[in-house]
Amino acid sequence: MWETALTMRKAIWFRAAEQANELPAHEPARHHAVRGATVAWQRALATARLALDDLSLVETHDCFTVAELIEYEAMGLTRGAGRPCRVEGWTEKDGRLPVNPSGGLKSKGHPIGATGVSMHALCSMQLMGEAGDMQVKDAKARGYLQHGRHAVANYVSILERLR
Repeated sequence: MWETALTMRKAIWFRAAEQANELPAHEPARHHAVRGATVAWQRALATARLALDDLSLVETHDCFTVAELIEYEAMGLTRGAGRPCRVEGWTEKDGRLPVNPSGGLKSKGHPIGATGVSMHALCSMQLMGEAGDMQVKDAKARGYLQHGRHAVANYVSILERLR
């Protein structure tokens, strides 16, 4: 399989694919925290031998506006408050770590079941330099991370261009 991929001009591979479960939070103080997502991010970054700063962009599961803000903390971009990331432009297309340059799940109607496939396809387009107006500068030069969360199941994939 590697031999075939290495002959292709634009080959993308999974540098890491990790998953962690979490029980739903019933404690009022924990509704903003997603431990499972944090664990999945930590595992994926460790498997890929990367730090968050090594990534070019993130496509995250933003089923609700607050979910994206919570993800900033889960991935380690901020601690205690996700709002400054948006307000200060950290997550804009030309920011410190672009998040959802595609517009996110809500921009496409959050198609249940197709979200993870869509996020991986968008990631691949970015890495191949074929994302059009959504293209993040130099995305093909570094790894890319995607996170999908469905209540208690947390997934993080790091994709990378082989050539």
